[in-house]
Amino acid sequence: MLTADLLRATVRDDEVFPHYIRPGEPSSLELAARLIGIFEEHVGRTRRDLDDELADFLAAGTAFILHRGLAKLLLDRCEFECAAAVDPVELRRATFQTAAEAHRRPPPEPFDRLSVIEQVAEQMGIEPHKVDANLLGDLKEEHVLRSMRPISPAGLIDRYNVALAQAVLLRATQLDIEISGQNPRRYRELFRAIKFFQLLHTVAGSSEAGYRIRLDGPLSLFSASQRYGMQMASFLPTLLRFDDWRLEARVLWGKARRRCLFRLDPDAGLRSDRHLKGQWQPEEMSWLPEQFRKLESDWEISEETELIDLGGRGVVAPDYVFTHRDTGKKVYLEIFGFWRRGSLAPRLELLREHGPRNLIVAVARELHAGEEDLAGLPGEVYVFRSQPIAREVRALLEKFEGRP
Repeated sequence: MLTADLLRATVRDDEVFPHYIRPGEPSSLELAARLIGIFEEHVGRTRRDLDDELADFLAAGTAFILHRGLAKLLLDRCEFECAAAVDPVELRRATFQTAAEAHRRPPPEPFDRLSVIEQVAEQMGIEPHKVDANLLGDLKEEHVLRSMRPISPAGLIDRYNVALAQAVLLRATQLDIEISGQNPRRYRELFRAIKFFQLLHTVAGSSEAGYRIRLDGPLSLFSASQRYGMQMASFLPTLLRFDDWRLEARVLWGKARRRCLFRLDPDAGLRSDRHLKGQWQPEEMSWLPEQFRKLESDWEISEETELIDLGGRGVVAPDYVFTHRDTGKKVYLEIFGFWRRGSLAPRLELLREHGPRNLIVAVARELHAGEEDLAGLPGEVYVFRSQPIAREVRALLEKFEGRP
């Protein structure tokens, strides 16, 4: 993600226009290739070495904002680790203690640094030359670049353009999305992604006519705005995988917090490196189908669910649908295992007013939802500890068997 000082954009007539790089631009591709080469050459070397090399290449001033932005995105793809042979904290403790004892020896015995190093090395079980090499090994600049997720020069340019748009959305107070022409499966993936990123939203429309989705922006909230802004920006690459959509965001721009608009649609040519992943859930939630199918049950579980309209104010894209083998009755399961409490309350209220009666609302206990929070919900309520348990879900399903 790009920081504020790396954002290149112009404001005209109260509208924000990021300075996207034209795909295929030779000079930009050459710059991206050179930067990628620098990072690849420094795999196995310290961050200090990498920073020194980049300092000579990136320079300072506004003319090099693009250079620094590309380098920042490459840093985000890197994995650094402390490569010290021993714990640097314990090594410093032993070194300082041994040196202090040597200084306290009475004259005429002089202080012998080499002797101190040898004593510490023997005590720590390492070679003497590794004492100096590892003494400050836990400092950030001494960490070693172990790996970098590969990317091509063209891929880095695409990532940069998306990052510019994401940086603008970090300043949003409100975001409106109009989307149409998707099949039910694609709509389901879109709304599951919105839920996954914990975005507060209202919805109008239908799958036939298309949807208008309004998301609260990070600057419309009084708390956790930075985290929420990151969630909204992280959602953008998912939206880019769709077609026939329009986005309009209201943003507060600059130190004066000037009210501006930011518009985006497929014509901007932004390309996402993220693929639609099917199940927008934490890994522990995806274990439920496997465990449920091991049980003896009259119900079959499936992830292929349809969207359920909530009175024109939202939709439910259930995590799972259970179908009774004999009667064909369907029961849906909606899981809230990773939302914040502030995001959960309005969602529960919407389900309370418009949710279907053949619905199991599963809420994680860590959300601290009390009885008053869960009262009046349709169907059944299931409070789970860390993840939904298959046999407990089966017991709830049995309660639906005799209902019309």
